[in-house]
Amino acid sequence: MGKKFINHVDHVAWVSKWENLDANIAHLEAITGAKLGRFPSDDGTRIVCVDWSTGLEVVAPMGEPCEGNAALRGRLESHGEGVVAVIYGVENLEAHKAKLEALGYEMGDLMGGTRGEPWSEIVLRERFGPPIMGTWTVFSEIDYDEGLIRFVDVKEMAPVK
Repeated sequence: MGKKFINHVDHVAWVSKWENLDANIAHLEAITGAKLGRFPSDDGTRIVCVDWSTGLEVVAPMGEPCEGNAALRGRLESHGEGVVAVIYGVENLEAHKAKLEALGYEMGDLMGGTRGEPWSEIVLRERFGPPIMGTWTVFSEIDYDEGLIRFVDVKEMAPVK
């Protein structure tokens, strides 16, 4: 198994309206150099567009309003397009859940745990945590396949002039 982000932001997710998705993805790719793959959910209610190597994700509800896309549709209605979630890596998801619940925070159900699109290059386990300043927080244990993420040693970085 590859490396993990521990006590560090793993990636950021935006929510997009379906009709703006192509333009939003093109803009994000143009300014970052990322290449987001597109992965519709098996039930056809939402799409996840992600580039794991850059830590960028865009989600959008698809099809008719239903339980599978209600949270995304609700978020678009209340906040519009924009950052919807910050996904934060933790060493042990269950220990982190217990710690936050002991402090009185409510944690969501366990998500993930198996490979498959768009998770073919990672093993992902996540739980929604409490929102922070209007943004969803998601706590994750994500094991990236070797070589997918390039971790840079600070000593390798060039000094700023």
